[in-house]
Amino acid sequence: MGKKRVFLAVVLYLVPVLALGLPDSQPDTVEPTTPQADTSEPPGSDEESFKWLDSSHSYVVEHADNIAEWMNNFFGDVRTEEEAPYSTLRLRLEQEWDEEDQFDSDIKLRGKVYLPNFNNKLSLLFSDEDSGETGRDDLLIDERDTPEDVSLQYRVSEKERSSLDFRVGVRSSINLKTSARYRYTYPLSEKLIGMASQEILYLGGDGFASKTRLEFDRILNEDKLIQWHNKVEWQENISGITWNTSLSLDKRLSEKKAFSYFVGMDGETEPVEQVNNYVVGIRYRQNMLRPWLYGEIQPSYRWGKPFPGAERDGAVVILFRLEAVFHKDFSDY
Repeated sequence: MGKKRVFLAVVLYLVPVLALGLPDSQPDTVEPTTPQADTSEPPGSDEESFKWLDSSHSYVVEHADNIAEWMNNFFGDVRTEEEAPYSTLRLRLEQEWDEEDQFDSDIKLRGKVYLPNFNNKLSLLFSDEDSGETGRDDLLIDERDTPEDVSLQYRVSEKERSSLDFRVGVRSSINLKTSARYRYTYPLSEKLIGMASQEILYLGGDGFASKTRLEFDRILNEDKLIQWHNKVEWQENISGITWNTSLSLDKRLSEKKAFSYFVGMDGETEPVEQVNNYVVGIRYRQNMLRPWLYGEIQPSYRWGKPFPGAERDGAVVILFRLEAVFHKDFSDY
């Protein structure tokens, strides 16, 4: 076990070092596939550009939101895709090595079809991802809101800081699922943005449920961001609540590569109150060969309890991912 922990520590150290030295796979003139926000500096002299954090509150808030949006787009955040006026398809090929379960492979498909011809507030969400299989990213940003199976999303209201949407869909058990979700975003300071959401669901066959989220984006500079995400879930037919929290330090290396250090944990209150899993790791992602193709490596170390009262086991996990991402932007239609 000691040698494996040393191996993990070496991997966690080498990934960002290698990332900083790797050349981009494409020339900088290639346009990114995801619609990007304008991150150019405000007009003025060089000296004024360096002082923008102190001189313009509104610009800082917008800039903080832009770097958060860039990170979420680049890493494939579900929340950003669901709110954007474009369709997205993500096909993932994954190979995971687990110290306990050895190698496991999987193919995952996730997407959103924006339906402007029917109504500019209507979208179709779908996913065949199984959180019980390889790539257990439920503690990571891009997996925290992954839709289950197929559902229609209707945006009832969308304002500068808030939104309300309804969803109706079919679960894997062929039962109906409906939900209503309200989200509110607010700039708490020049460098800190908070977001809260509450979702009420009715799960056919299982009764009512709720999901509460509280998230914070803290900008450090133009290319570095801290994100803290918290989620609490309750379901009528299950005793107690489940929860998870994760903290990540994200750094943009260029328009085509970035990495993220992350820590997280999840737990439950019934049948006993406990933390089920702890995780610490690093995630490196790079756009390569084609504007729509991404490669990713994610080494991590996890401590988990398979069931209440069991001894906590630690395991090294390394995930390799190849992802094809396709977008269709309707914002100019």
